[in-house]
Amino acid sequence: MSTALFPGTVLKERRELLGHTLGSVSREIHVPIEYIEAFEAGRIDKTPGRAYAIGFLRSYCRFLDLDPDPFCDQYLLCTRPPKGSHPFKLTRRGDESSPVDGSYPRWVNELINWGTVCLIILISWLAYTVVIQPVAESWKSRVEAGAVEIEAPVHFNEEL
Repeated sequence: MSTALFPGTVLKERRELLGHTLGSVSREIHVPIEYIEAFEAGRIDKTPGRAYAIGFLRSYCRFLDLDPDPFCDQYLLCTRPPKGSHPFKLTRRGDESSPVDGSYPRWVNELINWGTVCLIILISWLAYTVVIQPVAESWKSRVEAGAVEIEAPVHFNEEL
């Protein structure tokens, strides 16, 4: 988490100025008291998941007649993961302390993508020439019993 501070004291001062208790606020906006206390104390690590916390914070700010956007922005800033951390860290087998940077230069990623596209085209072409085309050719030469050969139609524009 970031080291930025959440301005919970502003929320607490506004609530006290309006004369509301934690219990009355909780009953009115349907947010558990422990989350309201966590917002006011700036203890964002005690809040629920980000989506719930943003919703609770918006409800609480609207109840206090405050603009929720600056508080939500500050909350998101405080809960932002540290720079360089990834949700899926790759580590070498047996060495849990050293993460492996899985990023490649852009040209390598593009080369892999184009190689994959070319490989799919090649496999499709091979499947067509080896499997589909011979099967289609074998059906052209078959003659079924009882088949009658028909002459090609004569066009009226041609001379006989």
